[in-house]
Amino acid sequence: MTFADVYAFIVTPRNGLILWAYIFSALLAGILGLFLLTRVPKKARKPVVAAVTFVAGLYLSLEFLIPHDNVFTHAMPRVANFQLVTGCFTVLLGLGSLFLIQGKKVVFDRSERINGIGFFAGFFGILICGFLMDAGIKGCEQIFDIIFSGIYVSMQAAMFSLVAFYIVSASYRAFRIKSMETGLLLLSTAVIMLAVIPLGSVVTGFLPETGVLSAFRVEKLGYWLLTSPNMAVQRAIAFGVAVGAMATCLRIWLSLEKGSFYDKEL
Repeated sequence: MTFADVYAFIVTPRNGLILWAYIFSALLAGILGLFLLTRVPKKARKPVVAAVTFVAGLYLSLEFLIPHDNVFTHAMPRVANFQLVTGCFTVLLGLGSLFLIQGKKVVFDRSERINGIGFFAGFFGILICGFLMDAGIKGCEQIFDIIFSGIYVSMQAAMFSLVAFYIVSASYRAFRIKSMETGLLLLSTAVIMLAVIPLGSVVTGFLPETGVLSAFRVEKLGYWLLTSPNMAVQRAIAFGVAVGAMATCLRIWLSLEKGSFYDKEL
């Protein structure tokens, strides 16, 4: 039996008890892997993590840089499946961290106990309703819609609506004229705001629609500000962000990044 046969046997879709057996086997394998990692001597943990990170980054880099139809591209579906499984374990780690934090609030912190209870009630409520809805049990769809659309979506919209007040406060601080730059910012903002409302065309309505003077109509000034200076600045920011992201990726790939995780012993 070749490796391809073993891989095909593993990835073949399953149903019923066999599917649950595969799920629990994957969980046990992941827990065993984490346990073995904790058994590694402390001085060797960082080199192990750095070596795995470097190999994974090297594979993805070579697969992208080398022309297609190479050995890395052919193995990419298997690597993608492995990444998917690894991502699922990171979700479990995140849930474990949330349970630990909210559980401490429920047990030890009276002032935050109601928040912890709300977290567990919402999490298990929508989880159970989702499973029951997939099982085809009647009535669960209405409960799921009430929890998700009626509560979650409404609370999310309320949180985003509060952001408007912070935007107004930040705009007030930014638009106070303290220098030539802030004055230009305020002037350009006023032009763009006038350009998108009907009042703007009335303010400069006396200017001709064609000719040299038509360039000073507020709607044309606003369009020029959005498509020329604004677009140039956005491209410069995007280029800087891309360079910074590439530098950060290289530092993580080579295990040069410093921070709370990298400065501690694993």
